[in-house]
Amino acid sequence: VSGELATPLDMLLADASSSLPRRFVPGMSGVRFAAGLARHPRRVVGRTAGLAGELVKVGLGRSDLAPDEKDRRFGDDAWAKNPLFRRALQTYLATGRAARGLVDDADLDWGDDHRIRFIVDNIVEAASPSNHPLTNPKVIKRTIDTGGGNLLEGGRRFVRDFATAPRVPSMVEPDAFEVGTDMAVTPGAVVLRTEQLELIQYSPQTDKVHEIPMLIVPPTINKYYVIDLAPERSLVEHLVRSGKTVFCISWRNPDVRHADWDLDTYGAAILEAMDAAQAISRQSSTSIFGICSGGMIASMVLAHLAAVGELDRVASYTLAVTVLDQARAGVTSALMS
Repeated sequence: VSGELATPLDMLLADASSSLPRRFVPGMSGVRFAAGLARHPRRVVGRTAGLAGELVKVGLGRSDLAPDEKDRRFGDDAWAKNPLFRRALQTYLATGRAARGLVDDADLDWGDDHRIRFIVDNIVEAASPSNHPLTNPKVIKRTIDTGGGNLLEGGRRFVRDFATAPRVPSMVEPDAFEVGTDMAVTPGAVVLRTEQLELIQYSPQTDKVHEIPMLIVPPTINKYYVIDLAPERSLVEHLVRSGKTVFCISWRNPDVRHADWDLDTYGAAILEAMDAAQAISRQSSTSIFGICSGGMIASMVLAHLAAVGELDRVASYTLAVTVLDQARAGVTSALMS
């Protein structure tokens, strides 16, 4: 899933048991999509004629359509060298381009455009020949090499993945990674522990460090290690190697016992973490780095500090993948009703 669609897909999966089918039904957006195409018949005819012409070229072996070089789905040589696989791929590319082009032709407003485009993109991606065993050369080769053992193993994994919620394919084995062993390994220690969080201070890796500490506020669905995945792929590692004094919140994953936690709870927890970072560093201010929902709550905290005349406690403020204005917040807000 591309980065643009990952967040709304997470939202859809969260309520898959009750309302996923409804969210994939275009409703009035579909009606307006059809009406938009009806208002521009020449565009539709031109788009259809263009597709027909390209399919003729595909059949004759004269099409120049090719996938993006970075598209790993079609990395096998058979997609380019085998005439059957090449034609299947080019037919898919031509059809997908035409389908997406129809959304452009309809001249929809912002919300309808995002809703229809989300549906069309998912249908196009699902129709990829790489998704189907009989039209994927890697699957065919693997089936021959294993005598069908790959299909049996895949069937076993399918049953396992869909036997429990959220009933989606697993990306890795459940025990593939362990925090602190093969991910999140930048040296540090927990310097504060409260009911809501643990505060990690990372060990300096330079002879001198900047005076002002940096406090990272990650998403509250605790995956703080997204910024410390592995050596040479770690934002935390980069920061400490740059001479920063880095603190990071590791949020507690709440359960039913914590049902009364609210934004005030999380805001107060951030203030506690700031207090600790400033006390340990012997400074009167902190640089805040908020990420996703952590950035949303940190923004609320900054508004609070401004209201009580303590905004000077924040030396700088950085946000990553944080949506503060929900009016046109991409696919996510377009799907909200």
